Amino acid sequence: MKNNYLITIIFVVLSLQSVVFAATAKKENTVRQEMFEEKTDPLREKAKAGDVDAQMQLGNEYFYGEKRPKNYTLAAFWYGKAAQAGNAAAQFNLGLCYEQGAGLQKSAFHAFQSYKKAAEGGIAQAKFNMALCYVHGIEPEEANKTPPIFPDHEKAEKLLMELSEKGFPPATRELASLYLSRENADTELKNKAFQMLKKSAADGDGASMRLLADCYYDGVGGVKSEEKMILWLKKAAERGDMEGQAKLAYCYEYGNGVKPNPEKAFSLFKNAAEKGLPMAQVKMGDYYSTGNYVDHDINTAIEWYEKAAVKKNPYAIFKLGVFAYEGIGQKMNKQKAAELFFESAKLGNSHAQYNIATFFEEGTVISADPGAAFYWFKQAALQNDAGAQRKVAFCYLQGTGTKKDYKEAVKWLGQAARNGDKEAIQMLQELMPSSTPR
Repeated sequence: MKNNYLITIIFVVLSLQSVVFAATAKKENTVRQEMFEEKTDPLREKAKAGDVDAQMQLGNEYFYGEKRPKNYTLAAFWYGKAAQAGNAAAQFNLGLCYEQGAGLQKSAFHAFQSYKKAAEGGIAQAKFNMALCYVHGIEPEEANKTPPIFPDHEKAEKLLMELSEKGFPPATRELASLYLSRENADTELKNKAFQMLKKSAADGDGASMRLLADCYYDGVGGVKSEEKMILWLKKAAERGDMEGQAKLAYCYEYGNGVKPNPEKAFSLFKNAAEKGLPMAQVKMGDYYSTGNYVDHDINTAIEWYEKAAVKKNPYAIFKLGVFAYEGIGQKMNKQKAAELFFESAKLGNSHAQYNIATFFEEGTVISADPGAAFYWFKQAALQNDAGAQRKVAFCYLQGTGTKKDYKEAVKWLGQAARNGDKEAIQMLQELMPSSTPR
């Protein structure tokens, strides 16, 4: 959606009141900049005199390096002047600057505060970004000494509803997504979300097209159709939605709704990965680690996993942990593996949770901690990992890391047995000979 404010694309701004400037310009650019500014510069004189339009334009020129040497520090300085003058667009750009860590220390909390000010100034995108903060919450930032912002779906829905009613397609899509994610969502609410996605998809929102494809796959809205799923995934990919493109790639890989076409799948994954989609970058790592459709190259596989890991992809971090633990493409480093497994575990990867729990249980790679072992086994068990469910049952039986609880032990053994864990099945039969998993 085009922005009718002073910005033509996403600009970055900086507040003088709370920002420590980052020295991002290279030495040669700084020298060139100093030489450049010795000359008479009418635009800069206007900006210095307090002309907000000139401040924004000057910031843009420094940021993009089209009319003067690129210098993010000076760009941030002039954007900050405009923001300090109370310009709503500048406040919005300040939020983006904090969010991306461009020209100042990255901070989701300060981004939220800037979006809030910009939203008060009438910028719809700022209100939308605020809503997303409420959807996901913001963790406390030790470096910035900021408090957490806890998820608040009620506030998020209110903001998204206001935007949706004013015809803002991304808000309609996110509101529908919130409805579909509710644990207690009934058929009526799901159908409402389905209709909302149809509307925002018709308005050209690529992400809505992808979510609409998911609805057709799951039968949400009363219509289950792989043909329509593929149709909307293709439309989403054409609109530049990389997640839609990656999902389409999976369909071609496994023949979901289309004839299997591994080569087409590889091409789609590669394109999405090169454009920065973490899940596609992980897939490229898998291709190179197995040698499918490319020459087997562990170093390139690691590079792809690292790209996704930078963006906090749990599976990528887990794979890097496996490589470090087994010494694949590098010298074996179990301590590094433990650190990677721990990071991935905190991000929710069940395999990493099981591995770090095992480390805490055995006490060989890291110090033994029965309580921590039990905690992480249970986190993996809650994600239906059969081995972890058995481990949790043993903890309850033996009172390791938790209190003994026979009923809980039997419950978790039953879960593991139903998921096919042979040791759990045998153990359950010994504890309760007349019972069999159902």
